[in-house]
Amino acid sequence: MQIRTGSLLIAHPVNAYKENNKRVVYITESHERSTIGLTLNNLSGHDLKKVFENKGIEWYGPSEIYLGGEYNKHALLMLHSDEWYSSNTISVNNNLALSSDGVMIEKMEMGNTPDWYRLFTGCKGWEPDELGHELKGRNPRWLLLPRPSIKLLVNTNHLHMWDRAVTECSQDLFNEYF
Repeated sequence: MQIRTGSLLIAHPVNAYKENNKRVVYITESHERSTIGLTLNNLSGHDLKKVFENKGIEWYGPSEIYLGGEYNKHALLMLHSDEWYSSNTISVNNNLALSSDGVMIEKMEMGNTPDWYRLFTGCKGWEPDELGHELKGRNPRWLLLPRPSIKLLVNTNHLHMWDRAVTECSQDLFNEYF
């Protein structure tokens, strides 16, 4: 099973590890050395407006920050629409890109923002073949949606993300057989 950049991992309804229960992870990088992704539906509890106010920055955009994963928790990453870029931006898939640098905050402070974005602290990561093992076997931990709709990724509230992702994955499997 090929895990590609732009795929969506959906916590298996029965077999997911407790800490991943109802989690949805967007794969931002996948190659022979590792796989990296962002948990799309786990609010961190931090308020971006308060963080910026403490730094003397007025913020008028969305104030939610999501916990992307347990690795590199102090890094601020932004998943966003691909018409926008900063000094450290990589293209992902589904018309999305990922940025992580100080320039992105300066640009956004001046009102230069992407059409759509979501901010994260940290990311999820897997060693070579680790994720493959979590997707296979009698008790897979994740469902894989190779080509999630942009509507699911961008327009779905974090509270409904897992349910809608499971529905889209089920429809994708159904369409594959019929």
